[in-house]
Amino acid sequence: MRDALRERLLSEAAVHAKTHPADLDRALGEGMSTVRRRLVRTWVVVIVAAVLVTAGLVAVRVLLDQPRVVLESIAVSAPASSLHPEAILQLSAEASYTDGTRRPLQEGVEWASDNLAVAAITADGQATAVAPGVAGLTATVDGVSGRFELKVTTPGTASLTALRITPGDAETSPGGKIPLVAEGTYSDGSLGRLNVTAIWGSHDPGIATVDGDGLVTAANPGTATISASQDGFEATARITVNTAPPAKLSGLAIDPAELTIKQGQTHQLTAVASYTDGTTKPEPNVTWSTGNPKVATISASGLLTAQGLGQVLIEAKHVDTDGKEWKAQSKVTVEHAVIAVVVSPAGPHALEPGATVQLTATVKYSDGKPGNPVIAWASSRRIVATVSNGLVRGALQGQAIITATVDGVSSNGVVVSVGPTLPTQGPVKG
Repeated sequence: MRDALRERLLSEAAVHAKTHPADLDRALGEGMSTVRRRLVRTWVVVIVAAVLVTAGLVAVRVLLDQPRVVLESIAVSAPASSLHPEAILQLSAEASYTDGTRRPLQEGVEWASDNLAVAAITADGQATAVAPGVAGLTATVDGVSGRFELKVTTPGTASLTALRITPGDAETSPGGKIPLVAEGTYSDGSLGRLNVTAIWGSHDPGIATVDGDGLVTAANPGTATISASQDGFEATARITVNTAPPAKLSGLAIDPAELTIKQGQTHQLTAVASYTDGTTKPEPNVTWSTGNPKVATISASGLLTAQGLGQVLIEAKHVDTDGKEWKAQSKVTVEHAVIAVVVSPAGPHALEPGATVQLTATVKYSDGKPGNPVIAWASSRRIVATVSNGLVRGALQGQAIITATVDGVSSNGVVVSVGPTLPTQGPVKG
């Protein structure tokens, strides 16, 4: 170390000697001062770094030595420990930790009942009494459980000491329904549900009404006081009926959504608007359009006219008050239409009672192609002659006219005379 220092001093001295050749001692002194300052700065940096590393190691050690806080136990509590059947009780759970702290448990709690025949419990800790007996209700988090023993008893000789309605305050809109619960406290500390036995009433029936089981139905905006009374006790709840927000358009549809129609026929389509309050009504302010006017055309009022065979989409478009565009479609199928029905042989025909003659109906379509018609045969006087699938059978003496109808189009009328009387009338158009 000394040799290295000596060499650095001599080097610095040489530099200064060249600068100040007349003063070698001064040059040597200045060189030594420069080296000392550099050495001091180097050692300061080293010491500071060492201090910082040591402090970091100490902090890590402290953190590692810090004891871990874990859940130690759970306490389950409720306003009462005894219920009558059908009564409801809200349980709560509080956690205790190894560092001595406590806090209520809101989420992540698994609630369970070890006797569902006595009491059931929901996922949020609401217990419902079912039948007399004892049930253990538990709350579990991370494998740690707390237990609450609930007794379900019959009213017995205990007397009613207090009455309350839950919820005590509630809000809804006109038409809304709110179920209220009348809960009684008895002299033995038990709780009972009194919805059926209590006398319910509304102080403001124009705003809200209540039935015999505590179900409130809102009518008009305002605040209504609902009461329940039993054994000289009365409890009240305040129901606020808010003004319903204006209904907004929530959807658009075409009635019918699908239609099969014959060529040349017409049909009125209707645009139907749905609203956020659940209502629907026809929407006249729509723009109608057709995907193929050669198949079907649509008027400004929604009157569809079938033009040619095939399928086409009919669209209705509406722009609401907010500027939002709504669209709906209807799928229309156009089939060929019956243009004529001809029954042959045209007659007239003379039959004896019980004798038959076979008639045939030929159906002509708008596109000139064959179809699968459903033919409806008819006789003007069934007492004289009957007809089934074109087979005419004579019955009593007289004259009848036979016709065939397909899709509302009727054929020519064929005269059939039964008995010795000769037919006097030629073919008749039905």
